[in-house]
Amino acid sequence: MLAQKVVELNNITINYGNVKIIDNISLDIKKGEFVSVIGPNGAGKSTILKAITRSIEINNGYIYLNGKDINSFLHKERAKIIGFVPQEYNIPFNFTVQDIVSMGRNPYMKRMHKEKGEDKKIVENSLRKTNTLQFRNKSFNNLSGGEKQRVVTARALAQEPEILILDEATSNLDIHHQLELLELIYWLNRENGLTVLAVMHDLNLASRFSDRLILLNKGQIFKEGKPKEVLTEKVLSKVYDMEMVVRDNKLLSFKEIVPLRVRRACKGKNVNVHVMCGGGTGEYIIEKLYSQRYNISCGIINEGDSDLELCKSLNIDYISESPFTEFSAESIKKNKEYIKRADIIILTDVPVGWGNLANIKQLEEVKDKEIIILHTINRDYVDGECDKIIDKLKQKENVFYAMNLKKVFEKLNSKIYNKRG
Repeated sequence: MLAQKVVELNNITINYGNVKIIDNISLDIKKGEFVSVIGPNGAGKSTILKAITRSIEINNGYIYLNGKDINSFLHKERAKIIGFVPQEYNIPFNFTVQDIVSMGRNPYMKRMHKEKGEDKKIVENSLRKTNTLQFRNKSFNNLSGGEKQRVVTARALAQEPEILILDEATSNLDIHHQLELLELIYWLNRENGLTVLAVMHDLNLASRFSDRLILLNKGQIFKEGKPKEVLTEKVLSKVYDMEMVVRDNKLLSFKEIVPLRVRRACKGKNVNVHVMCGGGTGEYIIEKLYSQRYNISCGIINEGDSDLELCKSLNIDYISESPFTEFSAESIKKNKEYIKRADIIILTDVPVGWGNLANIKQLEEVKDKEIIILHTINRDYVDGECDKIIDKLKQKENVFYAMNLKKVFEKLNSKIYNKRG
């Protein structure tokens, strides 16, 4: 049986003056879902929420609430269904926290009638859930921004809504209270069937708590689906102009984004670099080459190596072997193919044993490629065999011997390798 659609947007367009903010968007939220809307600043995230809560009018299209045109609901009817927590809530009058949360019961009260005992219980329960009971008698305007946000959330919960809409509700909260609030909302979603629609800037929180993500960009839906489908480096890099690593958080079982840096100039566009590394010696080099948009391959690396894990996170081509074994003929052949297609080869100061000596031996055959060898520590654990090969390589014109990482990248940047055009 298909889940009921509680919110439907059909081909809606919203303009601010002559500027189109939302461009012909259609989406739906099903009963019991936890859906987060993500995207860069100016994508139109908050505008969609304002349209659903009737804070702004749409120019074209239709919005349905529980299958009915949202315009057909009276304000109190709509307030019994939708609870809304805005980014900020300011009020000119000096109400207490208790007063603010009690306003959540207004849709259920007749005009000029006071709260009933049941209303007071619901208000107190909402205060308790949001950890705001201790300042129920304080002036709302004297609270901190984070405290105000929790009080406004308590007011929304006091409405006992079917749908809770959060517009960056955690933006003013510290880490502790962000997690506390979202764990509460998640619990209400799972245990009470509360439908949640949230705008979130924190992609990791969105990933952790959401059933589905809607990624907006320039007023349109760029991608939607489960967090593992939306939160990929390939998708996010097209919307957020920055470098990042998307990896599995194995402890909590969700996709985790690690921001690296704002995207830089394309120094390495169309340049192929093969990195021979291992033991974590390639991490910095790989990450920096990646940020400068070089085409990277790596090999041969042992399974479980941190260099290999980074390659997997960045979707970089690699060759891997089981640890504590000599490299197979198949891996050596594939490594030769990567070397052949490379413009530049970088050998890190990876420790060399009998298992990975084949990596070094392959460099002896390279005559028409630029080779950069990094040497900051003693790498030879094969009775001097590695040092002999390195000493021979140092005599070649196509080999540059770097004593530190700075020299590696100075050498890269001094060459005009870019094959653009």
